[in-house]
Amino acid sequence: MKRKLLLGIFLALLCFPETSFAVPYDQYTSTGKDTFWSLAQRAGVRASDLQAINPLVDPKNIWKGLMINLPNGHKPMPGLIPASEVSRRTYTVQSQDTFWTIAKKFGISFSYLIQANPQVKDKHNIEPGLVITIPTVPPSISPTANWETKADYVIGLSKDQFDVPYVWGDTTPWVGLDCSSLVQYVFGKIGVKLPRTSNWQFQYGTPVAKDQLRKGDLVFFKEHGSSIITHVGIYMGNDQMINADTGPKNGVQIEYIFGDEYYNACYAGARRYIK
Repeated sequence: MKRKLLLGIFLALLCFPETSFAVPYDQYTSTGKDTFWSLAQRAGVRASDLQAINPLVDPKNIWKGLMINLPNGHKPMPGLIPASEVSRRTYTVQSQDTFWTIAKKFGISFSYLIQANPQVKDKHNIEPGLVITIPTVPPSISPTANWETKADYVIGLSKDQFDVPYVWGDTTPWVGLDCSSLVQYVFGKIGVKLPRTSNWQFQYGTPVAKDQLRKGDLVFFKEHGSSIITHVGIYMGNDQMINADTGPKNGVQIEYIFGDEYYNACYAGARRYIK
């Protein structure tokens, strides 16, 4: 868990015009000199709107590397991560749709679609306008796949969990996860059985130097002066990780590692489990 913040493969959208993403906000990476007011001026939006869609960001503590949601309609800005890369894929139910026809449309199994939508109580009667989650990767891959395919797969599985709430101690995909249960879930899908906690996950695997990190490696952190590991994420490349966290929003999200002042300061090392 990062801060409790006041402590401070993928189908083209053109193919399915009814698809969208769970949180439709582009994200901006703070330089460490931003305020909501200055950022609002540059983006051409209201500071109050910025704060409204970033409720977990402390306006007095906007550090370098912090990823901030931008309201829709903002001006073009360099270095943005588009909404399609930081939110899970969803679909708005149309007239005559059923889970069966939707599963067929997207080429996924009926049972996996059901599993991805535990919030839908009546699976046989879905109303137009209902927004459901559409998994972007299959429920399993070949155990003989090479390391890169496995790394892409665990990252894809993690992205399907975008915005699933952070719930300490929970291990339920699509419902609630913490940092180590997210990692345990996606690695279990490639046949890698990990311990339950981030501190124990750090005890195994192959140590990896910072300059040797590759996608799929696990990155670990000691937060708030702790003597043991308190947080884990999955390295994606380009100094980014995907992890379950409490800020700057709540849930599974992408964040920077060494470009983020907070995580850079508490980085403890990495382990490789995908060979």
